[in-house]
Amino acid sequence: MKRCSRGTALMEFALAWPIVLLLVLGAVQIALWEGEVTSAHDAALAGARAGTVAGGGVDVAARVALRAMSTSLVGIGVSEWCPRDARPMPRGAWVCATDLGSSLEVDVGGWAPALVPVFPASSLPLRAHVVLGKERFVR
Repeated sequence: MKRCSRGTALMEFALAWPIVLLLVLGAVQIALWEGEVTSAHDAALAGARAGTVAGGGVDVAARVALRAMSTSLVGIGVSEWCPRDARPMPRGAWVCATDLGSSLEVDVGGWAPALVPVFPASSLPLRAHVVLGKERFVR
């Protein structure tokens, strides 16, 4: 191989390497984010199911969703907070359970840290919303 050819190959590698690295890290980030979004939806569904059974309620729904979220999300703190609260929004993820009368609503939201700092806020949104009707027993 000629000396000129080796220099050209090295230059092509130096130009292509950052693009390849960005594509690989972007694919990993999308996979991790999708897993976190799925975990948030599963936690909201578990909380809503626990809260709609007889004897359950908003407190039970929030505790179950918090417990499900805290074990599945890596590096993200989870707390109970609702958008209508006067307190400022917590960092990380939050769970809000609301009694709608004949149904129960569980919202999960927040931000997951980004692995690849391409995004302006360096974090990705987490959102899940589940509404389930309460169980009723008729004699």
